[in-house]
Amino acid sequence: MQEQKKKSTTLNRIGKVDKKIRIRMWAAGIFFVCLVLVVLLQKFSLGQNYFVVTVNNKVVGCVSNKTDVEKAVHESRRQMAKESEGYLMQEISYETTESHKPFQKLLSETALKEKITKELKKENSGEIFAYTVSAGENQLSFATLDEVETFLGRLKEEQDTDNRFEIEFKKETDHQEGMLLANLKEAGVSEKTEDSADAGIVQQLGIYLSDAQENPGENNYETGILSMEFAQDVEVFTNLVAADTLTDIDAAVEEVTKEKETNKIYEIQPGDCLSVIAQEHDTSVAAIIALNGLSGEDAVISAGEELILSVPQPDISLRISEGVVYEEDYTAEPEIVPNDSWYTTDEVVLAEGTTGHREVNMVVTTENGIETERSMIHQTILTESTPAVIERGTKIPPTYIKPLIGGRVSSGFGRRWGRMHKGIDWACPTGTKVFASSNGVVVSAGYVSGYGNCVLISHPDGRMTRYAHNSKLLVKAGQSVSQGEVIALSGSTGRSTGPHVHFEILINGSQVNPVNYLN
Repeated sequence: MQEQKKKSTTLNRIGKVDKKIRIRMWAAGIFFVCLVLVVLLQKFSLGQNYFVVTVNNKVVGCVSNKTDVEKAVHESRRQMAKESEGYLMQEISYETTESHKPFQKLLSETALKEKITKELKKENSGEIFAYTVSAGENQLSFATLDEVETFLGRLKEEQDTDNRFEIEFKKETDHQEGMLLANLKEAGVSEKTEDSADAGIVQQLGIYLSDAQENPGENNYETGILSMEFAQDVEVFTNLVAADTLTDIDAAVEEVTKEKETNKIYEIQPGDCLSVIAQEHDTSVAAIIALNGLSGEDAVISAGEELILSVPQPDISLRISEGVVYEEDYTAEPEIVPNDSWYTTDEVVLAEGTTGHREVNMVVTTENGIETERSMIHQTILTESTPAVIERGTKIPPTYIKPLIGGRVSSGFGRRWGRMHKGIDWACPTGTKVFASSNGVVVSAGYVSGYGNCVLISHPDGRMTRYAHNSKLLVKAGQSVSQGEVIALSGSTGRSTGPHVHFEILINGSQVNPVNYLN
C-alpha cells in the first residue's frame, strides 16, 4: 500500500511538472508567433493601411509611415547633391497613395532612400552635370564654373575696360538651398572690407555729404566708376542636363543682353500725362492705353494711381554708380516766415532771392544705361545764393471726400462726345444719400437748367463744390454744413441720361479735375 501511495505521489508530481512544461512551451510558441507577426508587419502588409510611393511618376515601393517618404526624398536629394559638389537642383516630384492590400512588401526608410536614389540615377543616365545660370526667363547651362565666370565677365567688359571688377559667387541664406548668387565686386577687396552694394553706397554718400558741408572748397571729389553690380539676381546652380543642351558663351551673351518687352508698374506723378509718361519710358501712348484698358488718349489719370508699362529691358543688365563733376546754378533754400492764419497752400514772397553758382560732385546711378538716381556728395560754392524770404501759412487746408458711398464711375473729367465734361459722374440708384465733400456754407440750393436740382457749397479755402441731378434737396442757401453731412438724395433731374451724382470742384470759378483733390 505504501509503495502504491509513493508511486501515485511521484506520478502526480511528474504530471504537474509536465503540465508546467507544456504551459511554458505554449507561451514560448505564442511569443514566437507574435515576434514573427511583428517582423512580418514591418516587412509586409497583412491587411493594414500602407502608402504606395511614386517618384517622378514611377512607383518605387511601399511604406507603412508617410513621414518616412519625406525623409527618404530629402536624404536622396542630399546624396545626389553631395555627388555634384553640393549644388544639384534636380527636380524631384513625389506622391503617396494609401492602400491596404495584404502581403504587400514594405520598405524601411533606408531601403526607400536607396530605391529613390537608384531611380533618379537611372533616370539621369546619359545626362551630365552642368552649371546653370538662371537669368530672367532663360536658363543657360555651361560645362564648368569657369565658363560661367567667362560668360558673366563678358557682360561687363564694355563698361569695365580696365578690369577693376571681378565675378564672385556667394551662398545666400535667403535663396533656395544649394543656390549660388553671382555678382560683381572690386578686384582685390576682401570680404571683410567690402560693404553690400546698397549699404556701402549710402554709407559713403553720408560721409561725402557731411564732409562737403563741413569743408566746402576742398577738392576731395570722387570720379569715375564707384560701384558696379548686376541689376537683377543672377542665380547659379549645378544641374543634370543633356550634353547637347550646353550653351555657347557667345550665344548666351547675345541672348541675355537682347532687349525684350517687360511689364513694370509705374506710379503716376503730379503733372503726368500719357504722352510724357510714354516718352520718358521709351514706349507709346497706344501701348499704355492697351495694357491698362484706358478709354483713349484723353483718359483721366491721377497722381498716386498705377499704370502698367511695357519697357524694353534685357535679362541681365548692369547697375553702375559713377562720380561726375560739373558746374551749375543753384538756389538756396528759402527762409520761411510762418503765418498761423493762412493755409499751408497760401504763401507770399517777401523778398526775392538770388541765384548762386557752384561746382558739384554727383554720384549718378544708371541701369541698362538709363539714369535712375542722382545724389550730390560734394560741392564747392563759387557764387553764394541769397535765400528768398517767403511768408507761408501753417493751417492745414480742408480735405475733400467722395460725396456718396459706392456708385460706379460712369463718366470722368475731360472731353466726352465732342464736349468738355466738367466733373465726375457716379451712377447709383435714385435716393442714394449725397454728402457734403467738405465743411462750408451753402451758396445756392435749387433747380438750375441742365444741372437739375443742384447744391453749390463754398469752402473756407476759396474752393466751391457742386452736386447736380438730385431728386431731393435737404439744405438751403446760407446753411452751414459739415463734411459728410447729407445734403441731398440722388436722382436724374435736368439734362441726365439716368440716375447719378454729378460732382464738380471749382477754383476761382473754373472746374478742375475732382480726382486730384479727393481723399
